[in-house]
Amino acid sequence: MDWEVWAHLLDSVQSGQPAFPQLHQGQSIWEWRAAHPDENTFFNRAQHADTRLRTHGLLAAYDFGQFPTVADLGGGTGAFLAALLAHYPGVRGLLFDQPHVVAEAAPALERAGVAARCTVMGGSFFDAVPPGYAAYILKAVLNSFDDTTRLAILRQVRTVCTADTRLLVLEDVIGPPNEDPYAKLLDVAMLLRTGGAQYTKEVWAALFAASGFRLACITPSPLGPCVLEGVPVETWNTD
Repeated sequence: MDWEVWAHLLDSVQSGQPAFPQLHQGQSIWEWRAAHPDENTFFNRAQHADTRLRTHGLLAAYDFGQFPTVADLGGGTGAFLAALLAHYPGVRGLLFDQPHVVAEAAPALERAGVAARCTVMGGSFFDAVPPGYAAYILKAVLNSFDDTTRLAILRQVRTVCTADTRLLVLEDVIGPPNEDPYAKLLDVAMLLRTGGAQYTKEVWAALFAASGFRLACITPSPLGPCVLEGVPVETWNTD
């Protein structure tokens, strides 16, 4: 499935549109996976493996334990949240993703011994974000969407934030020319699959500001991604 889109690289670069829907009767990659359980399971396992590879560096680079509760929005089958909760025994978590995705989450949470401290909820952050958490995590989620959709997701999160809430966006950040080749390759891959993109720190800061957050800091991790920490601002444009 994935290799097919690369044959349409030139078309996507010229048009700015993803190749995947053109190859699958207009279906988005998420709609297609939801309708193909075997491929969905394969993708979830691949994501789980990639998350395990990067998680150790993330947990060493940033103190997630400062938050008593965290909500992992679009958290897949729970690989990252399970590792986070195992690393910080005093933290409780919410795993929130589409119902057909979180249906496969129980094994990871149980293996990590954190199931009792983790609520699993199926839903869509386009409809509503569960309130009441100290930090909201979006790991490798926003890069799958275009600018307008990213803004809508972050504004949805902002509606449930208090002054003390923190937004934690975990993404690869595009560096200067001739640096960080992985982020640039991922940028092209997301264009082909979903129409998404990777951002520079300047673009991330502007997106945060437009959605009611101030980009307080960017913490890199050894294998990526970075942790972009957002602080809610008191006044913001909701139009």
